[in-house]
Amino acid sequence: MASSKKDLINAKRKLKKHFVISKLRVFIFIILVVAIGCTYFVKQPIENFVADIFNVNIERTEFGTIIKDGDLQVHFIDVGQGDSIAIRFPDDKTMLIDAGDKEANKTLIPYLNNVFFANDEEKEFDYALLTHSDSDHCGSMDEVYDEFQVNISIRPYVFSTKSEYEMNDNVYNALEKDTIAYKDYIDSIYLENDVANDADIIFAQAGLTITSDDPNVNYLMEFLTPNDKYYTNVNDYSPIILLEYQDKSMLFTGDAAEKQFEELDELITTNIALRSRLDRVTVYKAAHHGSALEGCNSLEVLQKINPEYVVICCGEGNKYHHPHQEFLDNLISVNVLPENIYRTDLNQNIIFGISKDDATLNINSDLEIDPNSSYFSNSDASVILYYSWWMIAGFLIFICAIICFYNYKRIVD
Repeated sequence: MASSKKDLINAKRKLKKHFVISKLRVFIFIILVVAIGCTYFVKQPIENFVADIFNVNIERTEFGTIIKDGDLQVHFIDVGQGDSIAIRFPDDKTMLIDAGDKEANKTLIPYLNNVFFANDEEKEFDYALLTHSDSDHCGSMDEVYDEFQVNISIRPYVFSTKSEYEMNDNVYNALEKDTIAYKDYIDSIYLENDVANDADIIFAQAGLTITSDDPNVNYLMEFLTPNDKYYTNVNDYSPIILLEYQDKSMLFTGDAAEKQFEELDELITTNIALRSRLDRVTVYKAAHHGSALEGCNSLEVLQKINPEYVVICCGEGNKYHHPHQEFLDNLISVNVLPENIYRTDLNQNIIFGISKDDATLNINSDLEIDPNSSYFSNSDASVILYYSWWMIAGFLIFICAIICFYNYKRIVD
């Protein structure tokens, strides 16, 4: 009996001791997590220290450290085999160009919410531009309109045969498109303002310009094409747009094909002022995912605009084999450096920023590509791993959890 009582007392002592130790473990874990969390305020030296130890590149892993509020920001969003570009102008106006295919919303909407609009409570687009009616550009536009306010819609001169808002009567005498994806987009732009033929819905055409209302902010987005309303190829409705800020320029092309490049080539040839402005384009967004077919990305135009940087929006391992080797070879011939070519299939999300202070061009991408790899081939390129504070902190918290909560006694027993 005495032995049983003694065993009970010992059991209670062990239980109490176990309870105290468990509380102590939780307390120590919380203290360690808080301590690790506090290192956020000195994250840059920590990242630099880890980068030096492991000899890795972290320069472009933290959005915001090199691209600041008030800079011109252009986000080339990885939506697979499609296009989506989000722009924040220096006066804080915003624009979305295309929205990928129907599946793109799974990555596009979170990116817009968590990165592009991370510090913007209003989360609205002043402009939403659809370059043309193909589903890999318009597929998730209806999701964008559902999620965000869009103030002005810029649409292609293409008629939807399925949308009730086009009244089943092609009053525009325009090229027709009968896909559900395009119908959903047309419905969305009218539902946004609840007024058919609303003044906030305009057609993309040459001569359209977007500038700042603030006289202290000087940027210009100018639609150079299309000059016509009637094309047989829907890709030719894709406007070629020149964006200029500070002493830098960007040329956006959508899926522009032969007609648009012919129009651009003629403009450069006949317009001396424009020829001067396009003489050295800072960033060229490759047309049609880097295609070399249908007159896309013509060598004649590349030779005249002399791009310094090139961005190719394409999906990893896509069935079209974009970008085409002929186009990549043409980039070599016009002296584009391998390290100045960015691809969403390799670099994932890519952000270009032009500083409001000194016009510096800053570039941030999810993954950095080794310039010494076979950059100009469609084979997988080597990737330089990067370490951000979030990765470092997460790893340390995981180690602390193992130390604090793993039952070592069980191993010994």
